[in-house]
Amino acid sequence: MAFRFGLIGAGGAAALHVPAMRMLPGIEVAAIADVDRSRAEEIATRYAIPEVFESTEALLANASVEALAVLSPHHMHLAAVRLAAERGVHVLVEKALAPTAEDADRMVEICKRHQVVLGGVLQYRFTPGARRLRQAVQDGSLGRIFLASVTAKFRRSADYYTSAPWRGRKAEAGGGALTTQAIHTLDLLIYAMGMPRRVYARTATVVHRIEVEDLAVGLLEYGPDCLAVLQTTTAAVPENPPQLEIHGVRGTAATFDNEGQVLFWASTLDAPGSLPDRWRTHASAYQGQESGSYNQAVLAPHAENIADFVAAVQEGRTPQVDGVEAGKVLRVIGALYASSASGTWVDL
Repeated sequence: MAFRFGLIGAGGAAALHVPAMRMLPGIEVAAIADVDRSRAEEIATRYAIPEVFESTEALLANASVEALAVLSPHHMHLAAVRLAAERGVHVLVEKALAPTAEDADRMVEICKRHQVVLGGVLQYRFTPGARRLRQAVQDGSLGRIFLASVTAKFRRSADYYTSAPWRGRKAEAGGGALTTQAIHTLDLLIYAMGMPRRVYARTATVVHRIEVEDLAVGLLEYGPDCLAVLQTTTAAVPENPPQLEIHGVRGTAATFDNEGQVLFWASTLDAPGSLPDRWRTHASAYQGQESGSYNQAVLAPHAENIADFVAAVQEGRTPQVDGVEAGKVLRVIGALYASSASGTWVDL
């Protein structure tokens, strides 16, 4: 019997998740809901989804599904998770899991109380590049780590915000460049190195006419002899592929995001390497991710993230990216915002 998903939200994320789900045997997209029924009908027609609804409540009341994939704006996630959990329906939530770490904690508690699985979407963790980066840190190949660098310099047009105004509103999105764009690369830092001890940051809105930040810089302290630096913006011209570099006393390892494909590179004393030409080629050809068109290589990590969630439900285990894991990056981002507001270091 097929594992049946209901989708909440018919925006850009749906156009990514449905093809990824279609890559997986035994998974069916049974229904979709959106407050704008015409958008839901357009996605349903495009992907032959049999049932369309205008609310989470209607979908849960009328469609037979094992899980919801919550793909709506950030501020709508908690309510959808609560409704699903109360009906015993498992929930997979697109990033950011919630606008704040506090809302993420509420989701974890609700799903635990109702004994349903809560999963997050942090698909870059499922790429070979991210796994190799984590292994290089954890197996000691790089030696003692003393510096890391997170760089996520995007270009988002004015239309990106006007076409979906919630993206620019603090109460709805939770934040800007940090919460919506840099979150993946920052999460890879946490995936590889764990949580920092404390953070210091400055955020600003310098180009776009929005409430949330389009510029952020930060320091993340892992200890007295290890720091990470963060730079992110949605106003870079041209934009640059997001990159994470980790430096140890014996070598450097890095990941490089090319339109959702995480590449890996390392050079150590034991195995020297020069920067591959293909990285320069990818960097010069890099284009933004507003097109809504995705190839198989981009879809594959999403499919693996979804497949792990389904397997966790079927096997009665915790998914690799559960609510707790997906909430870690929100704790760091929340601390960065708190530091910017207070002008002080914020402990984690």
